Amino acid sequence: MASLTPDFRFGNFVASIVWVLFVVLALVTVLILPIIFFTLFYIPLPVVDGQVLTPYLFFSMMVDPSRTLPIIQFLMHTTLFKAAVFPGFVFAALIAAATIFVERKLLAKMQLRVGPLYAGKVEGILQLLADGLKLLTKEIIVPSGADKPIFWLAPIMFVATAAAVVALIPVAPGWVVADVDVGLIAVFAILGFFPLIALLFSWASNSKYPFIGGLRALHQMIAFEIPFFLSALPVVLLSSSLNLTEIARSQYMIWNIFLLPINAFVFFISSLAELERIPFDLPEAESEIVAGWLTETTGMIY
Repeated sequence: MASLTPDFRFGNFVASIVWVLFVVLALVTVLILPIIFFTLFYIPLPVVDGQVLTPYLFFSMMVDPSRTLPIIQFLMHTTLFKAAVFPGFVFAALIAAATIFVERKLLAKMQLRVGPLYAGKVEGILQLLADGLKLLTKEIIVPSGADKPIFWLAPIMFVATAAAVVALIPVAPGWVVADVDVGLIAVFAILGFFPLIALLFSWASNSKYPFIGGLRALHQMIAFEIPFFLSALPVVLLSSSLNLTEIARSQYMIWNIFLLPINAFVFFISSLAELERIPFDLPEAESEIVAGWLTETTGMIY
């Protein structure tokens, strides 16, 4: 009986590796380097060794680490780097991935699930990477009756709203994308868009299950926004400021969680409800056949 799997040939394996390396090298040479080169024309570059840095001089200095370090330090303090890498989008994505990994490990220990615990022999971390890669590469299916422009626009609005909130949160002294005087009010104002986007997205799916889930999410988010906002008011009174950087600086001696434990508890519970996490996952209902307002989402949209 013939084997159902093709024979493994080492030559084919090496050829595939060489082909991948060739594609990566071609992309870097043809696409990535030209994009970096043209971007440097629109970014004000620093003065290095008494001369204004140009894109041509920048690439010539890349082979000299001692001359590259001042350039890297300059680029790290640009608004573009803060927004894109740290403490912006990439940093927030890594924090989210680490949080999901810890949550899945905890649930796997409670439910004795093998995958997140042992897959890959590195504390289950390869299971998280495999699931993320699978999710990003799965086919995106748009329902035939959906409002396609809104269906495609809503996930982008979600990401943009989350990125706007991240831009206001300081992670270290001097490391914040947008240091706004009324940062706390701005955060609450931006978070107010999430229920509307969820409802709009569920309606655009043109299916009763997402729409019911969207209504559940809208009611739950709005209901818990009131204690969510009120729990933060004593923090403003203690710090005498609405600026998030000033609020963080006011906790240098003692954290507010020790001074306001009840408010911290209410804030935490309200955050779980706003994010629809267990035990407030009724709008999303992952344990049911459908997934609430995310029922019609697939692939990278999910």
